[in-house]
Amino acid sequence: MPELHLDGLLGDAGLAAGDFDRYGATLEGLRHVLLAQVQDPRHPLHHLPPPQAVLDRVRAAARELRREAIRLVVVGIGGSSLGGRVLCAGEESVLFLEGTDPRCVDRALRGVDWRRAALNVVSKSGDTLETLVNAGLALEALKKAHPAEWRRRVTVTTSPGEGRLQRWAAVEGVPILEIPAEVGGRYSVLSPVGLLPAAFAGTDPSALAAGARAGADRALLLSGRQNPALCLALALVAFFGAGRTEVDLWGYGERCHLFALWVQQLWGESLGRRIAAENGVRHVGPTPLACRGSEDQHSLLQLFMDGPPRRWVLLLTASEPGPALGREVCAFAGLPDRILRVGQIQEALWRGTERGLAEAGVPVGRFDLGAAKAAPLAEAFYLFQAATLYAAALFEVDPFGQPGVEAGKRHTRALLERG
Repeated sequence: MPELHLDGLLGDAGLAAGDFDRYGATLEGLRHVLLAQVQDPRHPLHHLPPPQAVLDRVRAAARELRREAIRLVVVGIGGSSLGGRVLCAGEESVLFLEGTDPRCVDRALRGVDWRRAALNVVSKSGDTLETLVNAGLALEALKKAHPAEWRRRVTVTTSPGEGRLQRWAAVEGVPILEIPAEVGGRYSVLSPVGLLPAAFAGTDPSALAAGARAGADRALLLSGRQNPALCLALALVAFFGAGRTEVDLWGYGERCHLFALWVQQLWGESLGRRIAAENGVRHVGPTPLACRGSEDQHSLLQLFMDGPPRRWVLLLTASEPGPALGREVCAFAGLPDRILRVGQIQEALWRGTERGLAEAGVPVGRFDLGAAKAAPLAEAFYLFQAATLYAAALFEVDPFGQPGVEAGKRHTRALLERG
């Protein structure tokens, strides 16, 4: 079960025990509000956990694609990709194609055996530029390998609408898995967006639904410090108010780092807002920074230890044993014989970072993702989404929509159309 550890956030530089008491009534009120809101079909969390009909459609779609291919190429970006990457971390049967770096796109496309591949194009709006470009390139390669049967190897994941992708799928007769219209991209991981790649890789969608249900129980039914979603929201708001406006999400291990990237988007797009105030404009939103451990111990830890005191750190960890370490390896690395697994090295690294940050006066908490299984991951996804909504209510901002992102998209399209 995923667990939030708060000990390192309490103390002189962090949260005070009184913060929980001071905000207690407010937090409890927010919990009751969200508990009522999720009953409304217009609310994103109403669609979590996904209903059985959705699980059945995803399972059937994955089965059909598996009949045709041994590898699934998922084309998406941001919320249409990050959650799926967490669920499929370490799975070679699924490849995610995201940005438009020319070399990376070329290398990825050439590295796929399209005779044995299938394609999943993911875009909520159906008009995401990077996704359309990469999907066009992937389709070109797939059609060369299967001129007459390529449609059987393609599934589109999108919301109902009139986007370019939706219109194309309708004309070509390509099957569509629907993202509920009310669910924004960064809240969509437990919709077909993440469910289909995970199912193709062998994860039972029902296990993800069970995890989401467990996350909902903890985020909506537990009170005070027992509720990890409320605790995360309080930390975000209290530290921001105290001038610690940056939260460093330090993921130890590939899956944990990918989860940090997912949270980075979730908090960055949901909480960063410029809103009207009595004396002008108010800017809110902690800056989330995804870090990779232990690699970033060798690039950022010095800054975090001795740099400006404007940050707090949330370690993201998991329990994975890793390869065994024999006597010869231990001798070569100068380790005692009792160190038996690489996972013990990983744990010592994050524990050392945790203690060093604490000694330097940097508040540091930890969220343990638990075992690398479907249910705990889905539970963690739900808890962080609920925490985001609680924090948005405390910041008094709308956690949905992304006006800043849309402005960038408009300017990009204009530049391309002008030549």
